[in-house]
Amino acid sequence: MLEFENVTKQFDTVTAVDNISFVLKNGSVLGIVGRNGSGKSTIFRMILNLIEPTEGKISFDGEKINDALLNHFGYLPEEGSLLPSFSVLDICEYYGALKLMSKEEVLINLKKWLSKFHMEDLLFTKIKKLSKGNRQKIQFIVSILHNPDFIILDEPFSGLDPVSATELEQAILQLKENGKTIIFSSHVMNHIENLCDEILLINHGKALLQGNLQNILQNYKIENTPVTSFNEIFIHEVGEENELH
Repeated sequence: MLEFENVTKQFDTVTAVDNISFVLKNGSVLGIVGRNGSGKSTIFRMILNLIEPTEGKISFDGEKINDALLNHFGYLPEEGSLLPSFSVLDICEYYGALKLMSKEEVLINLKKWLSKFHMEDLLFTKIKKLSKGNRQKIQFIVSILHNPDFIILDEPFSGLDPVSATELEQAILQLKENGKTIIFSSHVMNHIENLCDEILLINHGKALLQGNLQNILQNYKIENTPVTSFNEIFIHEVGEENELH
C-alpha cells in the first residue's frame, strides 16, 4: 500500500506539490490527471526517492521507501531512457542486470512480453531503428521485466497508435489481475476510465478531486446534471484550456 501523508514539495519559491494525501491499496490502479506542470512527475520522482518531499511522509507497506523496496518497483519515465545503439535484447539485459536478473531470466521474460505485443522479430533490432511506438513498448517492457510489485507509468501511451494503445491497456489490466499496484498518468481520458480504480486530479500542485473513479462518475453533477465522462469533470474543475482528449 502506497501512502502519501500531507506531502508538499517546494522548489525555491515554487510549490510543485501542495499538501497532498492519498492511499493506494495493493492491487489497485491510480490515475493522476492534470495539465503539464501540474505536479504529476514530481509525485513520481518523490515516490522513487529521486527527490525528497519538503514536508510530509511517503511510505509503502508501512515503510519509508528505501533501496530494498525500490528493487520491487518498476518505472516507465515520460522521457525515454533507451540507449539507441543497443539492441532490444542488449538493453533488456542491461536493465535486467541492474535488478539482479540473470540473462536467462531476462530472455524468458522478454520473449513473453515481445510475444504479447507481436514484436518477436525485434529481439536483435537496434533501438535507433525502432518506430516511436515500438520504442515506447520496449520502454514499457523494460519497466516491468523484473516482475515488480509496484509500477509507475508516466504517460505510457505516448506515441502509440490506437491498436498498440489497446494492447498496452490489456497488458496493464493483466498486471492488475496479477495483483500489481499501478500508478500512472495519461492525457487520454479513455485510458483513465478503462484502467483506473482511483483518481487524483491535480492542478498547480493541489488536489482538486480524488477517490474511487466509478463513485465520482456516478455522483458528480454539473448544475444538477450528471456527467457522462471524466473529461467533463476535468473541464469543469480545471477549465477548457487543456491537452486532454
